[in-house]
Amino acid sequence: MAGEFTHLPHDVRPIAALDAEARIAHIRAERWVQHAAAERVLGYLHEALGQPPRERMENILLVGESGMGKTMLVRKFERQTAVAFDDRAGVQRRPVVVMLMPHQPTEARFFDQLLMALNAPSAGYFMRGFPLQEPAVRLLRELGTRVVVVDELNSLLAGTPRQQRAFLQLLRFLSNELRLAFIGVGVPEARHALLSDGQLRSRFTDIELPPWSLGEDLRDFVTRMSWSLPLREPSPVDSPKLRRLLVDRTGGITLGICKAFERAAIKAIHDGREKIDLASFEDSEIWRGVATPSRTARGYHRSTMTRLSA
Repeated sequence: MAGEFTHLPHDVRPIAALDAEARIAHIRAERWVQHAAAERVLGYLHEALGQPPRERMENILLVGESGMGKTMLVRKFERQTAVAFDDRAGVQRRPVVVMLMPHQPTEARFFDQLLMALNAPSAGYFMRGFPLQEPAVRLLRELGTRVVVVDELNSLLAGTPRQQRAFLQLLRFLSNELRLAFIGVGVPEARHALLSDGQLRSRFTDIELPPWSLGEDLRDFVTRMSWSLPLREPSPVDSPKLRRLLVDRTGGITLGICKAFERAAIKAIHDGREKIDLASFEDSEIWRGVATPSRTARGYHRSTMTRLSA
C-alpha cells in the first residue's frame, strides 16, 4: 500500500499506510523539515566548524524571533557533525556542543550548564561550590570540541553590566585558550548582549533568521512541509493566496505556520479528505492560539537569510 503514495517522499510513504492514530501521532511529533533557507544557515554554521584553529576565531550570532526554529537548526547542526565513538582513545568526540545560556550569567552557572551539555556530573560540585572551569576546559580538549553553541544568549541581558562584561571576557578567554568558535543564538536583542565587549563583538558575524515573507523560500518551505505530512492524497498547496494567508495570519513565524499545517492535516485525516488546500485554512479552529506577533513591523521581513559583516 505504501507504494501507492507516490506524491510523498520515500520515507513518508510507509507512514501514510498506517492507521489514523499512528499518522496523527507522527504529525504531532517534532520532526525536521529540510528546506532551502535552513540549508543556507546550516552552511554558515559548517563554515564556522571548518575554520582552522587560530588565536582569533570567527564566531556567529544567529538571531531570529521566538518561534523561528533557531534551536531546531542548531540541534540539526549538532546531529550532522556527530562522529562515531573513538575506540582507540576510548572517548566519544564532540565537535559541536550545544548548551543553554543560564538565566544568571555567572561563571559558575555557565560552566555548570556546559558540563551538563557534555553529559558530565556537575550539579553536586556546583552546589558545594567546587570550581568548574578546570574540568570543563579539560573535557572540551579531550572531546575535541571545535564549536560551542550558546542558545538563548539574550539571557545575558538579565545580568548586571558588571556580570555581562565578566561573562563576555570569559567567552573571549575560552575562545583564545581553546581556539574554538562560539555560535550565539537568540532573539534580535541578543545583539545588544555583545556590545559591551568591542573586541569580542568584532569577532562575530551576524546571521539573521527573519520571519517568512512572500517569495521562493516560503514556497519551498510550504511544499516540503506538505511532503512531511502522511496524507494519502496530494495536497495542492502551491498557491500564492495560501502563502499570503500564512504570512498574514502568523506574521511569518515558523511555529505558527507549522501549527496551522499540522492542525489542517489532522482534520483532513479525521474528515477523510486526506489532503490540505486553501479551503482547509478557512476553519477558525486551525488558527486557535496562532496570533500575529507584534514585532512584524520591525523590519525583519526579508525573504532570504542575511549574512552581515560585524
